[in-house]
Amino acid sequence: MKKMKKFFAAVLAMAMVLAMGITANAATINIDGGASGSEYSAYKLMDVTQSGTGTEAKYSYTVNSKYEDVLKSVTGKTTQSDIVDYISALDTSDAVRTFADAVYDAITSAGITADYTTDTDVFDNVDQGYYLIAETKTGADDDTYSLVILNTAGSESLTVTTKEDTVEVEKKVKETNDTTGAVTDWQDAADYDIGDSVPFKLTGTLPSNYDNYSTYYYAFHDVMSAGLTLDADSVKVYVDGTALDASEYTVVTDATALTDGCTFEVVITDLKKVSVAATAASTITVEYSATLNDSAVIGSTGNPNTAYLEFSNNPYGDGTGKTTEDTVIVFTYEIDVNKIDESGTALSGAGFTLYKKDSAGNYNSVAELTTGTTFTFTGVDAGEYMISETTVPDGYNKADDIYFTVEATYDTEADAPELKTLVVKDADGNVSASFTADMTKGTITTDVENTSDLLFPTTGGIGTKIFYAIGAVLMIAAAAYLIFRKRGAKN
Repeated sequence: MKKMKKFFAAVLAMAMVLAMGITANAATINIDGGASGSEYSAYKLMDVTQSGTGTEAKYSYTVNSKYEDVLKSVTGKTTQSDIVDYISALDTSDAVRTFADAVYDAITSAGITADYTTDTDVFDNVDQGYYLIAETKTGADDDTYSLVILNTAGSESLTVTTKEDTVEVEKKVKETNDTTGAVTDWQDAADYDIGDSVPFKLTGTLPSNYDNYSTYYYAFHDVMSAGLTLDADSVKVYVDGTALDASEYTVVTDATALTDGCTFEVVITDLKKVSVAATAASTITVEYSATLNDSAVIGSTGNPNTAYLEFSNNPYGDGTGKTTEDTVIVFTYEIDVNKIDESGTALSGAGFTLYKKDSAGNYNSVAELTTGTTFTFTGVDAGEYMISETTVPDGYNKADDIYFTVEATYDTEADAPELKTLVVKDADGNVSASFTADMTKGTITTDVENTSDLLFPTTGGIGTKIFYAIGAVLMIAAAAYLIFRKRGAKN
């Protein structure tokens, strides 16, 4: 702290050093760190003169009369030397930041125009001095306004790096396997059955200069695909894990009030006024559920859910920015059963029931289909299943029950999550030769054959042949017996 204080004293309190008063050379100020397209204004708070060169250079500071009232108001000092001393005593970065915020607020309140402006990240050929540089237009939606205090004394060209306070949003979904009961952590993709309730989570951050805002607007915008239906009553908002009362935020679902194409918004009009105090290190989370509905897209396209965050980005006035979007995807699949006879021809009159194994080991009915020759079970996810022929065509034997497991892999951490694999395994855990899986379409297809072989022998069948054979054996045995008997009698 002492070194910092000495530094400011060295660069700012040179007014105490009597010099010859030679005007310093002009300077070029380069701005680094801001987004392309940003605009800046420079306010020369103090003039500087220089005597000597190199290590012998001495500098003298005087308050720019244009900002004298502003600096008197902010510092509470009435003389130039006291103002210089006050600024020299700012010995931490937080103190300098607070000073800069107060000065800029006073300048904008007074309507004072800047000494220099630029939209090219360069202030060229400006007077030497002690400057406040303010970002007056952000170059990106997720950018926040930045202030920089800069002393040009002794430098003909220098570069200043702006402090860009970014706000971020993250969207996640959880996966539940009905068969194993396993529940994943929050991730970027999942698969579910149509009709399932799908849990989602939004997490937002705050800028490092959050304390500089007197009010703070914070709104999550969520865009759901047609295959997802929001459960508005499930929405909960938390600050650092502590739930806010429902009266402290608004869930907007009315389409006429949503102007950006989103499905719903969760709006905190002023984060500064909620019951849980937030800091720059805080996270704001929203948890809710949505139902995967009959409009769900089957296969690798999936059902995306996208969110972005709108937030206050100007501690010195009105204005909001928005983060880049973050997307998660919910996948679902389809099981197709083709009914055929021994020749491979489509066979009508059958009906099938699809069962899914739960975590207790029980097989529960998913759906029963009784018409057609192709039976489509739409909207299923990974898990263990059984297909049972519950209606058998007349004249045919019931097919054996089929036990199989659907397995899928997808990105769990990715900006654009994708479905990676879709396979079917048999009861022994091997990839099934009886099923064909199409990952892009999300379809799992199998043929189930019925046979018309009779189970028991009938007249004219193998049973008659057996009786004939037995009769022939008995007749031969009787003839042999008679022959042996006659021979015995002669003897």
